[in-house]
Amino acid sequence: MKLHSIQLLRGIAALLVVFYHACSLQLLTISSENAGNAVLGGVFASGFAGVDLFFVISGFIMVWVTRRTEPGLPGVGEFLFARITRIYPLWWAAAALAAAYYLFLHVPDANDPAWRAALQDDEAAGFLVKSFLLIPQPDLPVLSLGWTLMHEMYFYAVFAGLLLVPRAVLPLALLGWGGLVVAASLLGLSEPIAFNFLTLAIHPLTMEFIFGAMVGLTLSSGLVARSGILTLVAALWFTASLCLQGEVTPYTYQWGRVLAFGVPGALLIYGFAALEQHGRLVWLVPVAGAVITCAAVFQMQGVSPASELALRQGATLVAVAAGIGAAGIVLGLGWLGGQYAPGVLYTLGRPLELLYAAGKHIGDWSYSIYLGHIFALGGLVFLQRWLATAGDWAAPFALGAPGVLDDLIYIACAFTGALLAGWFGYMLVERPALSLFRMVRRRLFPYSRRARED
Repeated sequence: MKLHSIQLLRGIAALLVVFYHACSLQLLTISSENAGNAVLGGVFASGFAGVDLFFVISGFIMVWVTRRTEPGLPGVGEFLFARITRIYPLWWAAAALAAAYYLFLHVPDANDPAWRAALQDDEAAGFLVKSFLLIPQPDLPVLSLGWTLMHEMYFYAVFAGLLLVPRAVLPLALLGWGGLVVAASLLGLSEPIAFNFLTLAIHPLTMEFIFGAMVGLTLSSGLVARSGILTLVAALWFTASLCLQGEVTPYTYQWGRVLAFGVPGALLIYGFAALEQHGRLVWLVPVAGAVITCAAVFQMQGVSPASELALRQGATLVAVAAGIGAAGIVLGLGWLGGQYAPGVLYTLGRPLELLYAAGKHIGDWSYSIYLGHIFALGGLVFLQRWLATAGDWAAPFALGAPGVLDDLIYIACAFTGALLAGWFGYMLVERPALSLFRMVRRRLFPYSRRARED
């Protein structure tokens, strides 16, 4: 059973990362004196949490897709084949584009520290090989987003080993894995950035994958309780963490984001999947109302991660209260509509279904959006720099101009560009690769139930 609600969450995670990078690039593009004119900030300045949501989803999916896999080497081989052929083709295409940019457009005046060091030390070839193979190294890979894929591949490698044990032992194995990560942190061995295999193996972000895997085991066992209320609480918790997040510190890179986003992210996945399994996705309407209201109220207060903690806390409390009120209003209106105007609810259901379907498609493209959006945003920044020098006619459209017109255009273009980049990546690389390797997998593992079902 494919859970479409999880695809929706993947799309949300990808868009969080898109707007996080759009926010960062906007602040880099405009002058410091015009930074106060930037609208894109607030919760979007903490959009890196989309990565945390991706990690929890990965852990959940790994358990969910292998719930019928028999322990043994054939299952391990099929799992690794499926994961490797899922990650590497699109990564190689995106990394090749990034490498071509640096080789032909950005060098020799490279501003990227990794490239500058590699060129000076004549180690560009080794840097590229490690980047393409997703091997940890002191510098970020040629396309910096690839650091998350290093964690993903590590997750898959360890989980493949866990497929050798009986399913009943898997919860204990996951707890043991998590215990090792916690022990390494207590001993002071973990680092904010994984720069070699040891720091990758003991990085606290591994806990997010384990959280997702535990959610997968819980749902696979049929344990579901209060999924509607739990989804609402988890969504507001995650949104409140986006609001409350301060400036990034070494703690943020490690346990800070695990606790702030990994825990509510796991509860969110549990809620979404449980609602879909029991045909109660209508609960997503008040959840969406709460999240949108909470984020909007926080944005209007003009608080940023650089603001003092007391200001962020106060603004977050006001925003969460508004979100709870919005959820209550939506639930109340839904109840009244069901009692006295069911036809109106039925009419509203169709556009909501279309919106849900659109979100699911964005989720299908999420991996391509994640790797491809940075190219779209880069092109948008070049366009903005040109507008800044194009004359008076372009002044209202250049970032940093008074008013909100420039921000609205930038946000719309960033969103559209990211979706187009994701769609092209999905149609040109990701989907053909998936189809090809699915056929290969069926030939290599003809007796696999999963291979036959895909």
